[in-house]
Amino acid sequence: MDIEQRLRGSLAARDPGMEFDDAVIARLTRKQGMPPRRSTWRVPAALAATVVAAAFGLHWYVVQQREAHAHAQLVMALQITSYELDQVQQKLVRND
Repeated sequence: MDIEQRLRGSLAARDPGMEFDDAVIARLTRKQGMPPRRSTWRVPAALAATVVAAAFGLHWYVVQQREAHAHAQLVMALQITSYELDQVQQKLVRND
């Protein structure tokens, strides 16, 4: 027998028969009653990770706001100090 004919014969479509159909249908009906095989810890873990990320983001935002407020207060304090020192310097120059 030629190798090409043997290859065609081994790759030819064959009817698996009624036993195969019955086995597939029985397996499908059996699996429909079973819970899915997915792990039950994934959804709670994802929710927990989301809550932790949101809490971290909120904390970071609050810290950034506090730092911005402190920076604005520092700039204002430096401006007031500069103005007061300028006033003192002008008085000293006038008195000389």
